[in-house]
Amino acid sequence: MASADEDWLKFSNESNPSETANNTDNDLPLPQGDQEIDCNYDNNNDNTPTKKGGIRKLCIGLVILVVVIGAAVGVSFGVLSSRNEQQNSTINGSTNPSISTSASTGTGTGTDTTTSVNEESNKEIAVIINGIARFNGNEFADPDSYQSLAKKWVLLQNFPIQDGSRMTTEQQTSQLYVLACIFYATFAVRSLWTDLHYGTDVDIPGWFSYRGWLDSSEDVCSNWHGLTCNESGRITKIELDTNGLTGSFPQETALLYETLITIDLYNNIVHNVGDLGNSWMGELTNLEYLYLGTTSFEYEGFPSDLGKLTSLKELDFSYSLYFGDISQAGPAFGNLSNLKYLVMDGNAYNSSLPSELVQLPELEYLYAGYSFLEGGLDFVSSMTNIYELWLDDNPGLKGTIPEGISNLGKLASFSASNCGLTGTIPSEMGLMTDMIQLWLNDNDLVGDIPSDFGNLVTMKIMKLENNQLVGEMPSDICARRRPFGRLEELGADCDTTITCTDECCTCCGAECTV
Repeated sequence: MASADEDWLKFSNESNPSETANNTDNDLPLPQGDQEIDCNYDNNNDNTPTKKGGIRKLCIGLVILVVVIGAAVGVSFGVLSSRNEQQNSTINGSTNPSISTSASTGTGTGTDTTTSVNEESNKEIAVIINGIARFNGNEFADPDSYQSLAKKWVLLQNFPIQDGSRMTTEQQTSQLYVLACIFYATFAVRSLWTDLHYGTDVDIPGWFSYRGWLDSSEDVCSNWHGLTCNESGRITKIELDTNGLTGSFPQETALLYETLITIDLYNNIVHNVGDLGNSWMGELTNLEYLYLGTTSFEYEGFPSDLGKLTSLKELDFSYSLYFGDISQAGPAFGNLSNLKYLVMDGNAYNSSLPSELVQLPELEYLYAGYSFLEGGLDFVSSMTNIYELWLDDNPGLKGTIPEGISNLGKLASFSASNCGLTGTIPSEMGLMTDMIQLWLNDNDLVGDIPSDFGNLVTMKIMKLENNQLVGEMPSDICARRRPFGRLEELGADCDTTITCTDECCTCCGAECTV
């Protein structure tokens, strides 16, 4: 999180040595202020001019020299002050920060130049950028578009970039263009979503940390916040979670498809809508980790293009704006054969889960709570590799707990609290000896608590309260309570229909939710 320093919104100038490189005051032969030049001195030294005309000429020459030096110093201070004022200007809520007019060399020897001159001298770079433009160059028609600003910045760099990488000029150009697009597309960009969060009369604060970004193009891998590179200097990870990004995350990011394996945008106000805002991710075919949770990525259903990410291992789009019938997204999910971890809580699907999703062979973790799921739990029996399954707060999930759940030998954590479950708890669940956590509270389950639960020797948490269960808590379960067993939390309706001592149950009924 950014500090409260009043200058936190200013562009970083730490690696721009122009202030010291251009401050030549100490090198100028300036006379000391407390000394005077005596033009009427007389010296018998033969090497000293004795004619009055010669002395006058010498004095006049010295005076002219002092005037010239003074003017040079004034110009130097003026240029330096102008540069510092430009480089340290604040964002002040503008859509895009201004572009420095100095080429970044990393050595402090950058020269001032205009964008047009650099584009003329960097024709090769301009051709490369025009060739990779996503909209056939039409995006550059608007000089204030994030693409135009990114292109201008890239053209100000000195190629080839001396960054120690093994990249070609084309690769360097493409990578810098993508990064500049990301910055200008998401830094302090106002939108409907920022207005909702910050209000319409408040300046958008910008990124919480933008260390290194658009400063020196030579230290992208070593200094730019949130980036990781491979040995060749090419970007493999973009991790900008909880960093105050706004606007829309640019589809130019897809140009990094050869090496990019991680995108983490968790907890940012980026708003990407529909196919235009989501389909480009399908081009990142080497992507293994994609985190879009708690963002404003918006799509009706599930983007079919994400089904092209066959290398994907972890996916999080929880509490985003993905909504609607997700049961039709089976073909897309079916291609994600390497997916191990899926978080999709907090979205309104109003449908059942597609069978292709629950049958993914490598899926170990699925979190789909508070997502308006409908149907029953029969699909659970087909999740042969699942380790943790949380389906809480889905009242539309109705019916009984299938007996086949006992066949899930790897299932260690199961949560279906506050759903619409009915019927009895299958005694077969007592065979799940690797179970560690179980939440079945706040349903309409009936009958006795299975005594076979006493076989669950690894159980640490068992919450069964706020149901219609009756009878006594089996003594075999109480025997698993600490300090004799591992059971730490045991909740039941011991204030009404379940007989359970204080030494056995840790909470009763409504008090369990406090």
